[in-house]
Amino acid sequence: MKVLLVIPPNIGRYVVATIPHAGIAYLSAMLKKEGHKVCLADMRMHASNDYLFSKIKEFKPDMTGMTTASIGYKMAYEIIGAIKDKYPKMPVAIGGSYASTVHSKILEETKVDYVVYGEGERTFLELAGNKELVQINGLIYRNGDEIIMNPPYPLEQDLDKLPFPDYELFDLDKMLEKRIPIVSTRGCPNRCTFCSIQLVMGHPFRTRSPENVLQEIEYWHKRGYDTFEFSDDNFTFNMPRAEKICDLIIESGMKLKLIFGNGLRADRVNPTLLKKLRKAGTFWIAYSLESSDPHSLELLKKDLTLEQLKKSVADTKALGIKTQVNFIIGNPGETWEGFENDLKVADELNVDQLRFYNMIPYPGTEMFEWVKQNGRFLHQPEDFLNNLNYWGEEPVFETDEFTREERIKAYRIGQEKIMKLFLRRHFGRFLGAIGFHLWKRPLVQKHGMNIATKAWIGLKRLRVMQA
Repeated sequence: MKVLLVIPPNIGRYVVATIPHAGIAYLSAMLKKEGHKVCLADMRMHASNDYLFSKIKEFKPDMTGMTTASIGYKMAYEIIGAIKDKYPKMPVAIGGSYASTVHSKILEETKVDYVVYGEGERTFLELAGNKELVQINGLIYRNGDEIIMNPPYPLEQDLDKLPFPDYELFDLDKMLEKRIPIVSTRGCPNRCTFCSIQLVMGHPFRTRSPENVLQEIEYWHKRGYDTFEFSDDNFTFNMPRAEKICDLIIESGMKLKLIFGNGLRADRVNPTLLKKLRKAGTFWIAYSLESSDPHSLELLKKDLTLEQLKKSVADTKALGIKTQVNFIIGNPGETWEGFENDLKVADELNVDQLRFYNMIPYPGTEMFEWVKQNGRFLHQPEDFLNNLNYWGEEPVFETDEFTREERIKAYRIGQEKIMKLFLRRHFGRFLGAIGFHLWKRPLVQKHGMNIATKAWIGLKRLRVMQA
């Protein structure tokens, strides 16, 4: 079968392709392994339907498969509508985190033919292989006027059996960053109430062998790549395994730059592991604290303490690894005073970068149910998932203890801290201070940030081309 895979433009902060999409790359590799032909329409690069239709006209696919996140899911809806209007007989399947969250709702709201939920590779492979629909686990489809939801597909246990993700499918030279994502584990045994990853990958923690991970890194290193970002949700849960990966990289002699931007848990590192990470090439680690308040952490089921975070940050900084700490504004039980304590903690940590995000209660998570019982939604899911700026100041909900006005004020203060560190890191203390002074002017923030963002993207593209 000829399969066109589509990435809608809602995936990515800058509405550009920063790095290849690992989920689509794994799906492509699986399809090709079984003899199917695959083509990609990466609408993060070309957001117009004309581009998509040109791909369809040129490739003449038998089926289209699309992924979508929850944020901006209506962009995917619009693309589905455009495809079905122009090519009504072409089957269209959709997967991704949003599909695993709302399931049959997509069939109720669009003309899509199939919804693939959970780990989607095996399900999609059987769909492309024309297996009887009733026998395909992990599939939702129509049978006349009835919507049928088959049982979930069992989670993949032996990840070493999966082919390496097909990043050659992407136009790598046009990515915003010259780095390769590595997914070495699936699932997360932790239970954070705001996280939706369990809806897709499940709780059981499954791993690729250290040797298998090294083989993928070596493959891309031989092709000129030295920067790799581990996208795992819990890379160091099995700490001896993480050490083994570091040992193999060190023994290989490859000079790498490793990034853990998706974050490591502060309670799953120690000085021995951090030293090995540093020796293997790690130069950036993000840790997510979310809140400095023990009660909020308990309500989040974070299973982490401020003391653990402080120690891990200190150990990481002592090794010269750049460190980032993430906070969330609007945690359960949070007040303005709690946010002020977060600011105090952030200053004490003295890290290279901070992040302050507004809490997003995704449908299907415990956090969503907590808001319904303990707070007030200021925007309904259809609105905040599609019309609000995910990185913007407008909160999704409020509580009596922490109002909308206080949350907006908190977000603005947090953004000042973020921008100050960002400008200092990239332009030095003196030029960074000048840039920060300019950034604080209301006219610059209102009219200049779009220009500045485009200029920043242009500079990053130039840097990639020169690398």
